[in-house]
Amino acid sequence: MTKFSGLRRFFFGCIATLSLTGCQSFFYYPMKEKLFDPAKVKMQPEDVFLKTQSGNTVHGWYFASAQKDSRGTLLFFHGNAENITSHFLMFHWLPAQGYNYFIFDYPGYGLSDGQPTPENTVEAGIAAAEWLHQKKDSRPLIIYGHSLGGIVALKATEEIKDRIPVRNIVIEASFRSYKGMGRDVLSRRWWTWPLQPITYLVLSDSYAPKSLSDFSPIPMLFITGSDDKAVEPENTHRMFAEAAAPKELWVIPGGHHGDLYELGSRELREQFTSYLSKTSTVLK
Repeated sequence: MTKFSGLRRFFFGCIATLSLTGCQSFFYYPMKEKLFDPAKVKMQPEDVFLKTQSGNTVHGWYFASAQKDSRGTLLFFHGNAENITSHFLMFHWLPAQGYNYFIFDYPGYGLSDGQPTPENTVEAGIAAAEWLHQKKDSRPLIIYGHSLGGIVALKATEEIKDRIPVRNIVIEASFRSYKGMGRDVLSRRWWTWPLQPITYLVLSDSYAPKSLSDFSPIPMLFITGSDDKAVEPENTHRMFAEAAAPKELWVIPGGHHGDLYELGSRELREQFTSYLSKTSTVLK
């Protein structure tokens, strides 16, 4: 077998593999195991089980504000790996600052059944927002999406914003196109670089947001670490450029993927809660 024919077989083998898997390995790395007990940080969440439109049961944790009169409710869309038993730690400090905090798992993660897809991750987010609005807090919600959770949060918010009030959209270290992110991942290695066009054949942006500018006048905050290698900061800069005012962009010096609130914990946490206070009256 010649070198050329070997490369050709490899190339078309990759096409077949990507077509069969729908490139899901780029986006979903669910875990079922319990990774961290909230009791270790003196937190006792309310277990919540919700039904999505497709019939999946998804699991979430609701943490009530430590203050009697809460300052608002944050709905967190986590990233593509592990499950809520690790991701909840990102905002474990928020209830002490007077905010209710709800985090949920996508289908296939943790105690949620089903399998993760762009469609049913969005359905899970919609179910979470509806439950919060109907059962816990009828005030406008704070939507926060990290990494994969950012694009899921944007699409879910696009679907609900005309019937469920939203006061803030915060997107950290994320991207606005599955096709674009798939292309970026393939471009990182010389042996996958030639496969970039395949993403336009096997990935769909049907469950990506149509237009970031259409979220206005909801305040949008985009956050990225300057040294993020998982989702490059350029993705955040492009989203910020597309969004309409009111909007802000925070680039955290030396920040990586998912460590921003730990890297400069006190400073960034205070900056974030000050931002929430500052923007809380924008839509009133």
